[in-house]
Amino acid sequence: MRRTPTHLRTRLRLGAAAVLAAAALAACASANKRYEQGVRMEQQGRNVDAAQRYIQALKKDRSLADARARLQQSGDLAVADFLREADADETAQRYAEAADALARLDALRADAAGVGVQLAAPADYLARRRATFDRAADQAVSEASAAMERREYAEAVRWLDRAGRQWEPGPAVRGRLDRTRYDALYGWAQAEMQAGRFRSAYERAGQAATLGFDGNGMAESLQREALRRGTVRVAIFHVGTLPNTRNRLPDNVLPALNRQLADRFWRQSPQWLEVIDESGRAGTGYNRGALEPSQGASAAQRMGARLAVVMALDSVRQTEGEVVTQRRTAKTTSGADTAYTVREGRMETWARVTWRVVDASGWGSVIDQGSATARSGADFRKAEYRGDWRTLVLPASDRVLFDEGDRGYGRETVRELVSGLSDELGREVYDALVRRIQ
Repeated sequence: MRRTPTHLRTRLRLGAAAVLAAAALAACASANKRYEQGVRMEQQGRNVDAAQRYIQALKKDRSLADARARLQQSGDLAVADFLREADADETAQRYAEAADALARLDALRADAAGVGVQLAAPADYLARRRATFDRAADQAVSEASAAMERREYAEAVRWLDRAGRQWEPGPAVRGRLDRTRYDALYGWAQAEMQAGRFRSAYERAGQAATLGFDGNGMAESLQREALRRGTVRVAIFHVGTLPNTRNRLPDNVLPALNRQLADRFWRQSPQWLEVIDESGRAGTGYNRGALEPSQGASAAQRMGARLAVVMALDSVRQTEGEVVTQRRTAKTTSGADTAYTVREGRMETWARVTWRVVDASGWGSVIDQGSATARSGADFRKAEYRGDWRTLVLPASDRVLFDEGDRGYGRETVRELVSGLSDELGREVYDALVRRIQ
């Protein structure tokens, strides 16, 4: 039977309606399940959990009148539970816990309001809530101060973060929190400086400086000193070859790679690194061998560098695909008949450079290492002849096919290899070096 467009549209509409109906049934079943869970929890006296289940049920199906009624009942009981919990905590001077109980009460009321159920609170609730939150913030300041005396600066900051995030401090309370935070962060930065963790000291001092209490510039001064003392001098040497990779790429690849690395990375070192770029010293010829770690360490020591980076092109692969071969007749310069072949296809090239970070202060031990790879593909067309192709009488268009100077590597291939290797090498080497900074 031939189906008309109208017939197909009708089937699509019916299919969509069936999907929607199935989804509605699934939502209804899920809502009923949440409702039943709420009833069981309510019977167990778990008013807060029961109220949350009723809220979940109503989010899935607003028409559940029983869930709405039970939410009103269990929700009011949960509000009373939270208030009793807060009262007990305040009596025991656990003001932070009391404030958290009221914050959970607020969250429950907001969730219930989201499904159309208003849970009542005492007439003086807002004033009581404000007073509890302020007492909790004062407790946070006291706890933070005590933690600072113990030199537990992370604990001090956690208390202050908790107060600022959860207890809605007003301007006056916020000022006390920020003043204490400045003291905690500045003390933390000083402790990190003494421990030789300069990056951490820099970050903590920077956080302190943004709080507006650094009028005499103490935090900013500490930042500058941390940066000065923590900056590491590193010598970066050229990408060289190994015996098995020498002459495996065109002569211009590694010079171009070393130049691009210097221009894009080594001459623009990130914070915490003072880079001595040795990649271009003594020429950039392709056949320069890669330095051994011990050689890099010795050279770096002479320059006053703490670290050295040595790199080596250690693997090159070249494969041909989609090759089509054509036989062509020709004559030699002596007039003899002969033939040669022209091969066309796709050349895929893959290269890998390994890098090693070396401790220049020791015996050249490798403390980090990795590799960068790049691949490139290009069409090729070349000719082959068993004898000396120069003895063939050829048109100029075929003669150039015997030129093996680039070994199948076109200009675009070289560009892609250099670009891919330099991008990955630069990022990985810098990431490894910065990880060494404490």
